[in-house]
Amino acid sequence: MKRIFALSLTAVLLLSSAVFAEDFDFESLFGDDLFMEIEESTSTTAVEDALLVNEGIEVGGQYHFNVNGSRTYMESLDPSDAFSANLGGQIFLDARPNPDFRVFAKTSLNYNTNFSEDQQEEQDKDPKQVSLRLTELFSDFHHNNQVYFRAGKQNVNWGVGYFFSPADVINVGRIDPTDPDADREGPVALKAHYPMASNNYYLYLLFDGVEKFSDLAVAPKLEYVMGKSEIGLGGFYQTDKVPRVMATISSTVGSFSVFGEGVVSFGSDKSFVEETVPSQENPFGYKLVERDDTIFQVTVGGRRSYTDPDGRFNFSGALQYFYNGEGYTDQEMLKDFRLNEMALGYFFGQKQLSLSDFSFTGRHYVGAMVGWSDMFNSKLSTSALWLANLSDGSGQLTASLSLPALSSIKPSVGVTRSYGEEGTEFGLLGPTTTVFAKVTIGSGSF
Repeated sequence: MKRIFALSLTAVLLLSSAVFAEDFDFESLFGDDLFMEIEESTSTTAVEDALLVNEGIEVGGQYHFNVNGSRTYMESLDPSDAFSANLGGQIFLDARPNPDFRVFAKTSLNYNTNFSEDQQEEQDKDPKQVSLRLTELFSDFHHNNQVYFRAGKQNVNWGVGYFFSPADVINVGRIDPTDPDADREGPVALKAHYPMASNNYYLYLLFDGVEKFSDLAVAPKLEYVMGKSEIGLGGFYQTDKVPRVMATISSTVGSFSVFGEGVVSFGSDKSFVEETVPSQENPFGYKLVERDDTIFQVTVGGRRSYTDPDGRFNFSGALQYFYNGEGYTDQEMLKDFRLNEMALGYFFGQKQLSLSDFSFTGRHYVGAMVGWSDMFNSKLSTSALWLANLSDGSGQLTASLSLPALSSIKPSVGVTRSYGEEGTEFGLLGPTTTVFAKVTIGSGSF
């Protein structure tokens, strides 16, 4: 008899234990076909390979529609109102015709209608704003199941910071500290990944802005696991940009997740404003300079989540400090420059200074977040976010409350307070307070 005999015997024992009548005719139940020979499968497809093959194309994404209204209060000025509706979403296509090849694509579409009293004339000209953006398009393949490749536009997990990530030197987009969980735009790249035990070795070739072979950027990265910690080491080199080396660490200390990043750059890709003597050629008294010194950037932080056994206290929090070596030491000069509209118009109008050159102008930053979801097992959730430029004494504090949903209608309210002297990063025009309300309608994933 073949292996089916053992299975049949097990079935007999199970059925026998459930039979209480002494005259139960077991043979009449099965007839003459109790024992049958079953041919063993001749398929050679491995289970893991079958799981990696999609029949057709998998489609999914998310949809959102929300309406926002706000009122902003500033000293010595009348309140200003704003109203906007945002409609959009993302859709992805995932195809894996065989275990050795995969293609993935994701696009985002957004339709915005803004009604701002301060920009009414501009909105009257073009009140509707539609944007369609390709966020990812890549293929995955491998060589002998040893080296794994990803080619195309792709999101890259390079840094470990939450609010700030100076070590993320290759993504096109940067973390938005007011929305740190949002996706960042990745580069067009070829990634080679060689795993060895619990360690990983990566090599990226970056193609954004490449017009000739010498424009290619190279970014190697190593990841080592040591106990509960993971250490990353990497670098970035491109002919027309400053080279950088970076290190990251992520670990746990008790119930806290902790992380840190360090970056050394040999110069800066930004332009910097410096005071000079006004002249006929330069009546504003400012000039642009470049930096070719060694610049350090360091950040450390931690995250923590807690839920009590009864589910009444669902807390989450994060705290991070960022030392920005690219920041200005003379914050007073910087405040004067921001307030000089003619100088701003001159530099920006002549395209000598970009907005990226004028972001993160302080040396010391801090970000903190705390959230409490399903408060006391209710349908209320609240959160607070604090971002501050410690160098110029400015910052922004936002608190929000999510109210109970009515079917698929989810309202929330909140307030944002920006503080700091005029000309500072967060208090450009002085302290402001904005009260806002948001209603999300019929949004979700599919």
